[in-house]
Amino acid sequence: MLSSILAKTAINIIDVSAADSQGMEQHEYMDRARQYSTRLAMLSNNLTHWKKLPLLPSLTNQPHQVLASDLVPFADLQQVSRIAAYAFSALSQIRVDAKEELVVQFGIP
Repeated sequence: MLSSILAKTAINIIDVSAADSQGMEQHEYMDRARQYSTRLAMLSNNLTHWKKLPLLPSLTNQPHQVLASDLVPFADLQQVSRIAAYAFSALSQIRVDAKEELVVQFGIP
């Protein structure tokens, strides 16, 4: 199993350190470039579903007007903070009391 994983990895790795510019002929460069292009094309075909994702929705078509608008009143911010604190307090007080074993042993000899 390990040998097959290593073999697949060796096939799929492009070793750029082994590309010695002094010892390669022009046709070897062209062959490798063609091979890499083929691999990239196969991989990019597998990723086409990512390109079809919709863009993030826009909340406004005029963000400069939103940024230039009046600030949120401090009383509103305090109220939101207070409600968030109440919600946090309520959630932190939730407890689960175990009434019975979650995992039970079957009668397997």
